[in-house]
Amino acid sequence: MRRVFERAARIFDWAAVIALAGIVIYLGYEHYYAQYNSALLIFSLVLGGLFSSLVCCVFHELGHILFGAACGFRFNSLRIGPVKIYRGDGKLRISCKDVPDTVAGAAEMLPRGGEGLYGKYLLMTAGGPVFSLLFLIASLTALYFYRDIHFAAYALVCTSLPAAFHLFFYNVLPFTCDGLDTDGSLLRGLIKKETAYLTAVNILAVEGYLFQGMTPAEIDQKLYFGLPQLPEDDFNFILLTDYRFMYYLDAGDEEKALFAADRLKSVLEYVPSYYAKDIAADILFAECALRGDAALAKKMYPALQKYLEREDTLQARRILAAYELYVNKDKLAALRQLNAAEEKAEKYWVSGIAKFEKKLIACIREDIASCGEEGGAVR
Repeated sequence: MRRVFERAARIFDWAAVIALAGIVIYLGYEHYYAQYNSALLIFSLVLGGLFSSLVCCVFHELGHILFGAACGFRFNSLRIGPVKIYRGDGKLRISCKDVPDTVAGAAEMLPRGGEGLYGKYLLMTAGGPVFSLLFLIASLTALYFYRDIHFAAYALVCTSLPAAFHLFFYNVLPFTCDGLDTDGSLLRGLIKKETAYLTAVNILAVEGYLFQGMTPAEIDQKLYFGLPQLPEDDFNFILLTDYRFMYYLDAGDEEKALFAADRLKSVLEYVPSYYAKDIAADILFAECALRGDAALAKKMYPALQKYLEREDTLQARRILAAYELYVNKDKLAALRQLNAAEEKAEKYWVSGIAKFEKKLIACIREDIASCGEEGGAVR
């Protein structure tokens, strides 16, 4: 029944978007055709629609960012299409990256602490739909007064109506697309206090304590293990397993870290494409530095090489260093990657992660000093 409802809602969504786009183009052409060349008119409406749709998407994510900031969260990254604005090396950076077709935009905010996150997360999640509703109301108001506004305003504001409707309607309904929940699905799960969404709050708490300077193993175990088991295809289970992998690495428990990595490997098919390479990169590190499975690491590496080099993050450089040392047996290449990782660690703004990464980097350096012929970066 749920699938039928979701399919019907999607059909209605796209039918409404097409209908609204037709209305906007028709009214624009009917009212302004006497003043402008027909081809120029249509071109301006289409171009204005593309631009205003982009602005609409940014406005939605801005809702999450502002509500999150008001609740004590700190900006981490914003993605709109292929463009990513993120905090790196102590300052904001901009890059263009491939993003799955199912993701128009995404904002990531990290908590400054681990207390009272249930209500704060709920409010931050609500920020996107609230801002989308405001944008929808503004575009409807502009369309209502379309006879009294200049064509430029019509082309830049009224043409946003289809995108504004889609963003609001799609995000208030409890959908899941490519393994990722809409805002409506998150809000429903939080309000009903379902285990999956309480797990998401626990993950946020872990991130908050990392921000305060605690390493993964220094954080209360209850946040990692204190809730009932989730289905293996649930994204919150996958994300929690990845944090457990970090916990075991930090604690020096190689056996359990490998178990967590193997668990991630077994559910890789369920990982949303938006996060798939992040998870696969952690598995690659486990194969290189813990198990020493060079054959599997070499098989995984081609799909991740460009991603890791392009990301150029602290974690990416550490993983590349592990691959160079434990798989390629290239000490000089590993040292270059470690030096880059250490430089980034000094500027990394989440102090708990910086301490954790420095610990792993030091272990890899020890293995280089002892010839680096075997795996075991955390031994």
